[in-house]
Amino acid sequence: MRFELEGRIIFSKDVEKEAQKDIIEVLENGDIFLKGVPEGKENEASKIEGYKFEGKDLKLNMTSGTYTRAHEGIVRLKKPIMEKVGRKHQIGIRDVAIDTYVVTITATPSKVAELKGLKVPECEVELDGEKIKILFKNLGDGELKRNIIDRAIKFVKTELDKQEQDLTFEVCKIAPGTIVSDYKAKREITFDKDPTELAEPYGWVKRFPGRGQWFYTAPMAKLFRAFESLIVEECIEKVGFDECLFPKLIPLDVMYKMRYLEGLPEGMYYVCPPKREPEMFRDFVNEMMIKKEIPIDKLKTLLRDPGYVLAPAQCEPFYTFFDHELVDVDNPSKFFDKSGWTYRWEGGGAKGLDRVNEFLRGECVWMGSPEFVEKVRDDTLKYAEKLAEKLDLEYWTEVGDDPFYLEGRKNEDRGIEFPDVPKYEMRLWLPHVKDERKGVAVTSANIHGTHFVEGFGIKDYKDRKVWTGCTGYGLSRWLIGFLAQYGYNYEDWPEIIQKKVGKLPEIPKLITWP
Repeated sequence: MRFELEGRIIFSKDVEKEAQKDIIEVLENGDIFLKGVPEGKENEASKIEGYKFEGKDLKLNMTSGTYTRAHEGIVRLKKPIMEKVGRKHQIGIRDVAIDTYVVTITATPSKVAELKGLKVPECEVELDGEKIKILFKNLGDGELKRNIIDRAIKFVKTELDKQEQDLTFEVCKIAPGTIVSDYKAKREITFDKDPTELAEPYGWVKRFPGRGQWFYTAPMAKLFRAFESLIVEECIEKVGFDECLFPKLIPLDVMYKMRYLEGLPEGMYYVCPPKREPEMFRDFVNEMMIKKEIPIDKLKTLLRDPGYVLAPAQCEPFYTFFDHELVDVDNPSKFFDKSGWTYRWEGGGAKGLDRVNEFLRGECVWMGSPEFVEKVRDDTLKYAEKLAEKLDLEYWTEVGDDPFYLEGRKNEDRGIEFPDVPKYEMRLWLPHVKDERKGVAVTSANIHGTHFVEGFGIKDYKDRKVWTGCTGYGLSRWLIGFLAQYGYNYEDWPEIIQKKVGKLPEIPKLITWP
């Protein structure tokens, strides 16, 4: 790597001739930059290529290789300069400023080309053949203390060195997609229609204006609650989870600790709290009333910066509950939540009733020793499979290729312990898909190893290993899988579902719908 810097040391007053002479003595002492540089690598240390005094500023042109890099070198000058002139000339240093800084990394042209379109915060990236140039402008002491230069360099090098596949493929000991169990229905499945295409004509759902959202009418709601009750009784309670009520408005800082912002930042709804300025909102309302349209640009000025997301994983509050707490793995924790919606921004991927932006799920989260966490994960999956078999629903379970906490991530630099298989995914067969054997994922059983334990500073009081895991029972998807195999005729449903549902309620009676 090569570093080229144009910067300034800014003094508290104009630098007089006598002070300049003393400062020049410091500048010409190259040994300042050699501390910590291995023998034989002296030419890689910072060098002052030129300097000029201009009022309060000492302008510097500096270069370096990878040792005592130029941005470190300019900071290293502060102490010897002050020792030389501070008391003697009654002058201080107000700031260190970097006007322009170019960091050049070399790599093969093919690897460089793969970085096309790369965006790095607080700098620009230029690609030229075998060179990657990272350009910084107008950096002050504050930015240097925040190490944004080192972070940007590390980010670019990580992108340069990353593997094509997500971290999941590196971690997983069994190839993602491998089927580990399956079940064939004992009855003949004759229904082969798309449940989404029938749900609205039957009046069980109505499209909501928001993308990937539906209004579920009374019959569908009754079926939702039946499956929710079954999953709680047949799966969750059998493993011994305690119900809690998890918040669904999650501060951004929590998502940062989870590293969710690294993997899938584009998959969340961000929430901007409003400013508490009634007068400004009165102007907004007046403009809306006059123009008969929502003045979006004015509304933007009345909102604060994004501070929250709508829960995309549902388990986020669990880790926050234990944030920097001491736990006892001999007394493990098992919580579950079914108190509200989960939100994912699927963008153009939202379709039908199975791929939605707003969905219901029973979420189980637990913490304990690695052995405990693995057993609980296996149990949550086992009981889901037993429930499907009890309902004679055709399914298979496979090794997942996208555990939510690894999704989209390419590397891990914290020495995290991962399980051999981070995720199992259970799918119910969709008979209406003719060109391939496709299933809808209804249960996702995950082990995180120490991923969240590290992120939230959770420790066992005897310093034993602590792992976490979570299993999501997707109520919306269980329903779609069920309706895809049984259809909407109540008489065709298994007795266990009929008993849970009872009498199906009527659909809303409108003149123009359904």
